[in-house]
Amino acid sequence: MAERKSLGNFEFPETDVTLLVEDQKIHVNKAVLSQHSPVFNTMFSGSFKESKAREITLSNKKAKDVIEFLRCFYPNMEYAITGHNVLQVLPLAHEYQSPLVADCEEFMISQCDPGTDITVDILLDYILAAEKYDLTTLLDTAVKFCSRVDFDHLQGKTIERKYRGSSKWVYDVQETEHISSKFSKINIKTQLAISVKRLQVLEMNKRKSKKNEETEEDYVLMLS
Repeated sequence: MAERKSLGNFEFPETDVTLLVEDQKIHVNKAVLSQHSPVFNTMFSGSFKESKAREITLSNKKAKDVIEFLRCFYPNMEYAITGHNVLQVLPLAHEYQSPLVADCEEFMISQCDPGTDITVDILLDYILAAEKYDLTTLLDTAVKFCSRVDFDHLQGKTIERKYRGSSKWVYDVQETEHISSKFSKINIKTQLAISVKRLQVLEMNKRKSKKNEETEEDYVLMLS
């Protein structure tokens, strides 16, 4: 087993309590955490043992995730939510009832656009996060966005038409396993919503084509 690399101790300004995460010590300020999170506020101001403790252990968390979460709201830091940290910050923001949940959702919604170069892999991550953390606006946006993506492609399948001579064509189907596996984890209700909206788009394009009207082109996304 590879030895996990230590991040070393990390200290925020005006510290008065230490969070123990994995084998790292993260020095923080109770007032800052309490002001940002009702969970921390209850922990530090109530009758819980943590209110007087100098060190608090946060179990089942990664130090790098906790530090990134704290940086996103700590005064004079306030790191932006980006594609590199949104899925890292969201679980902690949800657990600690942080306003950053709304920031994470807003960012992911903004990425459901063909101009952002979003991949199928990331899109499915966003859908799974929306389901897990009850981000209904994100889920609705993502489902609508998916209706403009080939349904097979969402499942990690690429279909290539190949000419074999004598006017014969064959179709070579390739499947990216981690994409198809991720799609299968989406709630069946969401899968159905995507397929229904996809059929509506195809039917609308069919009607427009018959009337020689301009049809809507599919969004072309990279798998990952």
